[in-house]
Amino acid sequence: MKVSSAVGVCVLAISLFSSACTTSPMSVDPPDDDEENPTDPPSTDTEDPYPIHVDSTDSDAPETYKGLPLELTINAAPTVAPVEGSIGVVCIGMSNAFEECAEYINQATWAWASDINPAVTIVNCARGGHAIERWIDPSFDDVLWDTCVTRLADVGLEPRHVKVVLHKASNQFTTYPNGQVLPPYPDPDADYFNFLDNLDAFALRVPAEFPAVEVVFTTSRSYGGFSTLPQRDEPIGYEQGHALNVWLEDNPTVAGIAFVWGPYIWAPECSTGITNGTGLCYNRSHYETDGIHPSPSGEAMIAAAWHQHLLEQAWYRL
Repeated sequence: MKVSSAVGVCVLAISLFSSACTTSPMSVDPPDDDEENPTDPPSTDTEDPYPIHVDSTDSDAPETYKGLPLELTINAAPTVAPVEGSIGVVCIGMSNAFEECAEYINQATWAWASDINPAVTIVNCARGGHAIERWIDPSFDDVLWDTCVTRLADVGLEPRHVKVVLHKASNQFTTYPNGQVLPPYPDPDADYFNFLDNLDAFALRVPAEFPAVEVVFTTSRSYGGFSTLPQRDEPIGYEQGHALNVWLEDNPTVAGIAFVWGPYIWAPECSTGITNGTGLCYNRSHYETDGIHPSPSGEAMIAAAWHQHLLEQAWYRL
């Protein structure tokens, strides 16, 4: 392998009427029709972020988050064919994606080399400070897509060799112009809806830049609850995961390219006792001082999640 650097209460009305030392029978008002039946099962919807899962065996797990499904969309990934003996794999995203992909490449070069098809060449095209809004903006093509072509050339590849994209998708701008953080879903101004639009635009850029791509594996942000910046705090990252999940259900293919989940990496703090479907949870030590960028241990955890996820693909594993 080659490489490059989210009881009801009943009211009893009792009237006592006194007449000749006698009392009338106790009267009870009938319940209103809209009173909740105390035998109804507990709600399966939650407004607290809970990991989206494949098929939860936890009977206490909610089924929806604000009405959004808590079940991962499963789209089929194609069998990827090499071009001239090469399967180019490109990482795209912002700073977190760059750091995590760099660790992924490092491990793929050494510890995991015996697991990976030697035809696979991984190129890190992610760039700090450039999330999905930049990748869909032509004014940034020179520092993003064009630079990626240069990095491909550094390892002897051309855009036609790129068969797989690993996209860590996230919105960079999650505030109003005045700096106030956008409201959560389902508010019409929620970042959730902006992210859906940006995913649409990104899906159209991929074939324009890499015409041979067959599949895009996409993941969203990891846990943001340790962030020191309000615009990166939860539930923004969590709800972007939901937007991606819904988008993938509606867009299993775009322009002949399969769009599927990469590893689902959002999970809560380990102190909650809850993990996501792959066993991930986060401690403060998984992040740098800003609570946003991954520490070395966080990078290693996400890199391993990518590797384990891709081992399910015949073209990837040796």
